[in-house]
Amino acid sequence: MSRTSRLVFGSLALFFVLFPLTVQKPGLPMNLRSDEPAYYLMALSLAHDGDLVCDLGDIQRLRREFPHTVIENLILMTDDGWRTVYFGKPYVISLLAAPLARFFGADGIVALNMALMMLTVWLGARYLARHNSEGAALLFSAGFFLLSNAFVYVFWLHTEVLCIAAVTVSLYLAWTDGVPAAAGGRWRRLLGAVWNPSTRPLWSGAVLMVAAYNKPVLALLGLPALWRFGRQHGRRAALAWLGGAVAGAALLCAISMAFTGHPSPYLGVERAGVRVEHYDRMPVAPDPAVAAGVERSREQSQQNSWWWIFRLPEIDHRLPENLLYFFLGRHTGLFLYAPFSLVALILFLAGRDRTRERWALVAALAGVALFFLTLIPFNWHGGGGFVGNRYFVNAYPALLFLVTRIPGAAQLAGYGLAGLFVGPLLFTPYGAPVPHPTLQSHVRNRPFRFFPFEMTITPQIPGYRGLAGAGTWFFGRRDVVHPVGDEIWVGGGRPVEIWFRTYEPLRRPVFQIETVAAPNYVRLQVGDASQGVRFASSTPPDNATRVVLEPSVPRPFRPDGSQELVYPYKFWITADTQDWRTVPYLPKPQLDLDFGGDPGSAEARPPGERTWREEMPDLHYLVGAAISLLGEEEELAADVYALEWVSGEPPRELRADRLIRQPATVRNSSAGIWRARGATRVALSYHWRHEEGSVAIWEGARTLLPRDVLPGEAVEVLFEIATPREPGRYLLELDAVRERLSWFSERNPASTVRLPVEVVPATGR
Repeated sequence: MSRTSRLVFGSLALFFVLFPLTVQKPGLPMNLRSDEPAYYLMALSLAHDGDLVCDLGDIQRLRREFPHTVIENLILMTDDGWRTVYFGKPYVISLLAAPLARFFGADGIVALNMALMMLTVWLGARYLARHNSEGAALLFSAGFFLLSNAFVYVFWLHTEVLCIAAVTVSLYLAWTDGVPAAAGGRWRRLLGAVWNPSTRPLWSGAVLMVAAYNKPVLALLGLPALWRFGRQHGRRAALAWLGGAVAGAALLCAISMAFTGHPSPYLGVERAGVRVEHYDRMPVAPDPAVAAGVERSREQSQQNSWWWIFRLPEIDHRLPENLLYFFLGRHTGLFLYAPFSLVALILFLAGRDRTRERWALVAALAGVALFFLTLIPFNWHGGGGFVGNRYFVNAYPALLFLVTRIPGAAQLAGYGLAGLFVGPLLFTPYGAPVPHPTLQSHVRNRPFRFFPFEMTITPQIPGYRGLAGAGTWFFGRRDVVHPVGDEIWVGGGRPVEIWFRTYEPLRRPVFQIETVAAPNYVRLQVGDASQGVRFASSTPPDNATRVVLEPSVPRPFRPDGSQELVYPYKFWITADTQDWRTVPYLPKPQLDLDFGGDPGSAEARPPGERTWREEMPDLHYLVGAAISLLGEEEELAADVYALEWVSGEPPRELRADRLIRQPATVRNSSAGIWRARGATRVALSYHWRHEEGSVAIWEGARTLLPRDVLPGEAVEVLFEIATPREPGRYLLELDAVRERLSWFSERNPASTVRLPVEVVPATGR
């Protein structure tokens, strides 16, 4: 490239490499994430101790940069029952970063990652300059690498950027004919002996093994390079590539053997992710069985190693779904997190340079993707913290070598798409300071909501919360969705997305909508069915109403670990305005021996200000509307209000201000099912009346049913009754309630039982 191009790029690269040294890693939140603790401590151990043994000194080094948080998931390994503890991740990035880490700590590793990223941009531009102007080549290469989730991983203490650089160097040597000229004089002759066109295939194979050592499947990307060397330069070049690959792999394994006694941290060892809460002791202790000389089985001594890689792939119902998410998923989609990949594929398919070697490169990329999608369909995206597809980003550079000629429209398309999807990642690579910050907070932006949510990996996506109901499961974003009891409180001012899973399709579900602020307009959309409600008041009963919808049935799927089909429904809830709503902290009932309670007896004092010794704050949420799924319209109309009290009448004399636990048996005498869960579940309860019949306490404590009760079935419960605070003669009315609908006594008075009870003063205070 020209002197001007080199000066411009060198200046920008210097800026990008130096600025990580001035900021505090890792950003928001201030902790180490995913596998970072192991890579970080390995670099420090190599820099200070010259080994990969994890000892107390290494643990104490965490205190210097990360003293305020508990360190999760420090990956360690052992081969002698945890008497000798090594770090359990590949060492290469830590070895390269050790000099910088010694002086700059975690920021030194980030600076190394940035230098490697600048190297990939430069080599990508040199490759593209063979077919385009220098400016166009540099512009496309910069957009390709920097406007993608690859740039985000610069700020991770991980191996992704090292693998990206290794793949780029290997394919650059295979897809270009020249080798950069060495310096003049004696050094030129010395370097020329090892760095020349004839040794190019050897270096290509050796460098790729750096990536394959961390992710073995990346070796697939070497097959197109091997083929190209063989076609372009003959059998000797192909053999040189293979020799370089073998030599590179052998060297990496030999170094690991010297440090740990094993060629890889994934083979022949026991591995574990541990939690570091204290800096004055090791987070893992020697196995007492090993210390006692007990022989361990092979399986026990090689837990969490890489033997899973040799199993057969899992081709099941998840593959079609995951393929869609692989390209377009809002958290994982290749085209969203690396929009230049879409541009590269289109240019390749529409261009004239669809050579066999490039088709082989496409096949190798497909093989890498399918490896993760089928070998670990539950974790194909990278798990443990990810931005985009953390595993496939290692192979991402191969897409650049599908490109030759770049029209101006392609540049505009790439940068335009990157502005829509990658901008938040580029400007907040350390993490965005938002309510409930997560690595995935960027998907809260407008464009992402229109793309598929990854239903197959829902439990692994941070930043969401869920709640189980009667045959349903819902989840939504933590910053705008708050499960409170059987209600879902959602924020206002913008559309809120909630996902429901049901085991049976919804026919005519009934929802209760309650507003917090007024005036307010709340719109509920379930699939293709929707309805809006205007509220003029925020006080009961005018602040609540019920709506019935008829959504179409979505295509069901099977979640991981389940053989049952579930039906996913997407809900959109929009409230024009919002206001504060408070959930008071209610302590759990506990026994207090100071007031005569005995854990083994039938009585215990209910919680109160004199017995609860731990104060907790109330919870405050900005809420636009509260939504409850009551159930199917037909089921809500069912008559379930017939009950027979078989046994379990409480004593006729009880002490005041106590919690009574009385075994009882009741029978469902109705023709309907008593649902034990859900917003309209059936629960046992009671009322306290004065002796003459007036109500003293209407809302009694609820005793939940242990399961659904079919017509004619009897069920045993531990019936809980809180006695009044004031002594006196009362009538205890045993009742049941179908929540949100009716008390049994209101529909069928014959189902209740009234008992005269004398409440005597509590003693022993």
